[in-house]
Amino acid sequence: MRPPFIVAILLGLAAAGCRFLGDGPGAVATDQASARAAGKPAAQTIPLEVLFVRHDAHDPAVQEELWAFADEQFLDTASRGRLAANGLRVGIVGDHLPPHLVGRFTAAGSDPAAATLAADAVLARRELRILPGRRSEIVTASGIRELVLLERAADGVRGATYRDASPTLVIEARPAADGRVRITAVPEIRHGPLEKSWVGEDGMFRLETGQRRHHLEQLQFTATLPREGMLIVGCAGDDSASVGDCLLRDHDRGDGTSIRLLAIRPLADTIDPLFGSADAAAETVRAEPPLIVR
Repeated sequence: MRPPFIVAILLGLAAAGCRFLGDGPGAVATDQASARAAGKPAAQTIPLEVLFVRHDAHDPAVQEELWAFADEQFLDTASRGRLAANGLRVGIVGDHLPPHLVGRFTAAGSDPAAATLAADAVLARRELRILPGRRSEIVTASGIRELVLLERAADGVRGATYRDASPTLVIEARPAADGRVRITAVPEIRHGPLEKSWVGEDGMFRLETGQRRHHLEQLQFTATLPREGMLIVGCAGDDSASVGDCLLRDHDRGDGTSIRLLAIRPLADTIDPLFGSADAAAETVRAEPPLIVR
């Protein structure tokens, strides 16, 4: 009686379907193989170039002239007001910059493979490949012993001090049908000692070790980048411990304090898999470490 019993179990498993759960390149590759076998387009990564342009706090070329070429109206008035009140300025720049401004984003000597950006680098760049809709982090500073942050909201100003803090810009990218890329970004402060916590994702729970996160969801914004478009995020206003200062201003606050302008641009056209070819070759997905600025 055992062989028929075993056969019955195997048939039941085959009918119900089996899936091995994982978190890593192997799991993604399995999903891609299954998608190809089912005649569906495979998930592909979105290649992005992330640049930091260091400049003086009173540099007119970056603080004023560059923004004359930027489209800030893609955000509604309320969103722009919330960002400005917290020391942030966001815009989209096309391919029409004059040569002297283009040179600020193309200076020689940057290493796209470096995981850490040197403190004296005028320009630093990094290439990221992220899965559509998946969280990716750009850590703009790390290991700050005490970070004082003043948040301005409709109900007033809230202040707090975060220890062992790392200001971060969390981004998600999604492709559009016409080759554009939609990027959603939100500031976040990681702080405190490492702790273990359960995190829910894709219908599963996994144990994650990390710092506490102060998520500034009221400052979230979404930008759709056209071909040859570039998203720029800058620090606005005087040094006042705002969100923009915490993210993009040097934290020594001494003479010669500099500011970093953050720029994100797609490296290639990306098409939503729903509109892609089912025979498209799947890319090898590799885990990218967060981009860190020292």
